[in-house]
Amino acid sequence: MTDGPFKNLKLGSCWKRLAEAVQNDAASQAECGAFASDALTRHLLTKEHAKALQELDAHSSHGQMELDPYGLVEAIFDRCEKTPFLDALQKELLLRSANDTSLKEAIAPALDAAIDTQIGEARNRFQEECIRAQEAGEMSRDAVARAQEKIDSAFDAVDSARVRDALLSGNKDAFESDLGGGHSVDEGMVRL
Repeated sequence: MTDGPFKNLKLGSCWKRLAEAVQNDAASQAECGAFASDALTRHLLTKEHAKALQELDAHSSHGQMELDPYGLVEAIFDRCEKTPFLDALQKELLLRSANDTSLKEAIAPALDAAIDTQIGEARNRFQEECIRAQEAGEMSRDAVARAQEKIDSAFDAVDSARVRDALLSGNKDAFESDLGGGHSVDEGMVRL
C-alpha cells in the first residue's frame, strides 16, 4: 500500500489487507472482521510465541500440581525472547496461578486476556494513524469518522476464541476460509 492514511504505519502484509479494507467502502464489516482476525493471528503466531505456548502446554499436560507455579511460569518465559504479547501472557498466567488455579486451567483465560490486550493495542495504532492523517490534511473529518467506525467494528468482530485456538494449534491459516479465497477487497471494482 503506497497511499492512504496508513502509509506511514509500519504494517506487515497481514495488517495491510485490513488497512485497505477499512479504507474501501465496498468492504463489509464481516470482511473487515475476518481481516482483523487473520492479521492478529498471523502477527501473534511467531516462532517465539509458539515456543512459549508449546512449553506451557507440555507442562500443563503432566496433570500434576506444581509446587511452585510462579517459578515454572517465570522459567518458561525467561527462556523466551521478550515481546509485549508474552509479557501480557506471563502477567495473566501469574495472576491466575496466584488464585490456586492450575496451569492447565489458567492457560485459556490468560491467553484470551493477552489476545484482548493485543486487540486493543492494534486498534489504538490504527485509530492514532487516522487522527494523524486528519491532522496532516491527508483525510477529511468524514473519511476519518468512516474509517474509525470500520476499524472499531473490525476489531469488535475479532473471534478471540478462534485466535486462541489457532495460536495453541500453530495454525496461521485458521481464518483463510473466512477471507473469501484470498480475493482482494478491490476485486470487481473498476479502477479509473
